[in-house]
Amino acid sequence: MKKSLDDLLDSMPDENAPEEEVNAFVEQVLSTPGGGELIRDFAGKITEGGILDTMLKEEEAEFENLKLKSPARLIFRVELLRTQPLVWRRISLPADCAYFHLHCAIQDSFGWQNSHLHRFEIWENGRRELTFSLGRENEPLEDDYCEIENGVLDLFRETILEFIYLYDFEDNWRHRVIIEDFVQAGIKGTSERTIAHLHGGEGHGPPEGCGGVAGFAEFLEGRHPMCENFEASVLEKFKSKQPDFSKIVLCDPAEVLRWR
Repeated sequence: MKKSLDDLLDSMPDENAPEEEVNAFVEQVLSTPGGGELIRDFAGKITEGGILDTMLKEEEAEFENLKLKSPARLIFRVELLRTQPLVWRRISLPADCAYFHLHCAIQDSFGWQNSHLHRFEIWENGRRELTFSLGRENEPLEDDYCEIENGVLDLFRETILEFIYLYDFEDNWRHRVIIEDFVQAGIKGTSERTIAHLHGGEGHGPPEGCGGVAGFAEFLEGRHPMCENFEASVLEKFKSKQPDFSKIVLCDPAEVLRWR
């Protein structure tokens, strides 16, 4: 029995499918009523000036904006507040980095999975003055700005050297971000490549969904239900050993944005 067009589209080959499979699929679509019109319509949209062509160019322009070029480096110390002992990381980034670059570096260096909302908060005189995020909250905040389009260096120029990175609004992981230094690339252990660089730190990052600082404390004491998912040797490493920072890979922010 011949498949309907809808059935065919549901079984579309994925992007890694061999060329033969893709060609066979296209032939099936063309031989199915309505298939020819569908492909012609799609072709019109991806040609120059078409809807999809315009969307792809806008997306590529956004990725282009994430490319870092500065020969200077900002060095950050990021502390996961209220953890005992304190979990922290030292990271450096090119000075033209956006908040989104810093978000990606924090996620990777602490072992977070980028599966919850986050935002950067700028506080002055006990008041939250500004936030930077991807704007996904159900109730957008006033004075919230795009973290892709705004750079951290503007804060440094205003002599604001400390701010908050909040991850997972339910577990409320608050990180204190301190701008420690502004140096030329290659100085104080910074990389000469235009990428984020993890210098080191202390403590393993908490497992996702453990219930915030209190839950993490229970996890380290072996009293949390999540402990059942870990071998005893792994739990011991959380308590007594430092992470192997040489094995932590800081991802390309453009790829994170591509899959958001």
